Amino acid sequence: MPTASKLVGALLFAALGFVASVLALPMLEGLTVNPNTPQINAVIGFCMGWFIAGPRAGGGFRDGMSNGITTTTIGLLTVLVTHGTIFALRASWRGRFRDPTDAMEAMVDFMLQSALRLVHPQEILLLGLGGIGIGLLLEFTHSRAR
Repeated sequence: MPTASKLVGALLFAALGFVASVLALPMLEGLTVNPNTPQINAVIGFCMGWFIAGPRAGGGFRDGMSNGITTTTIGLLTVLVTHGTIFALRASWRGRFRDPTDAMEAMVDFMLQSALRLVHPQEILLLGLGGIGIGLLLEFTHSRAR
């Protein structure tokens, strides 16, 4: 059932995913990065806001901050797994791996390299403060939409 909290959460987390991706692209230079990364991450952010953050809104100030941080963390892990999977699939279509174990190793290696390159203060602050802010806005939206 669509609610105002789900819609606002979906739109705001999609925007956060897009902006964070655009900011992160220069940090990922040298890795094989999909040119549609910001759009993919915006879709993931939309889904995280709709299915995770939106339904959990309504618990108060502290729960709103927790909701935002939790959703951001789950979204970041989903983004890393998604792009690792895309990398492994593209490389396997080119015949780069001998067996599925090599593909899984390459996927995990790509995920770890990406995660290590994203550990920058501006990215951490954007995701952390953005998640907290969105969680608080969802609480406000939930209280006003009733």
